[in-house]
Amino acid sequence: MTNAITIDDDKKIIHKTETGVMHTERSLAWVRELSLALKFHPGYHILMDLRDTETRPEMLDLMAIASECATLRSGFNNKIALLIPNTEERVKFATLFKACMEAQGFRFDQFFDHTTAMEWLTEVP
Repeated sequence: MTNAITIDDDKKIIHKTETGVMHTERSLAWVRELSLALKFHPGYHILMDLRDTETRPEMLDLMAIASECATLRSGFNNKIALLIPNTEERVKFATLFKACMEAQGFRFDQFFDHTTAMEWLTEVP
């Protein structure tokens, strides 16, 4: 099941929640959808909520998704927060994905709860 993107204009955050099984092609489509939202909301941060999803990506999948993000980023320099379930397997995948994203130049971090993610996204340097 796919949920619509929501825009928080006050906090300048694009928020997308996903449920169900996330495979590589679905993840790539998700990245493209967020990229389009960024074109209409430059300077916004991204909050991706994947806590209610199932996924088992391979390293090549993670690299492909991170590469797609880099291809579509067009000057994006803001933060991306990823909400995931607090399980050993998901933390392992998220840590690998974080390394891929940081290698592409993104400010990216993973979180287990919405409040902590929002604090990170909205902190003033």
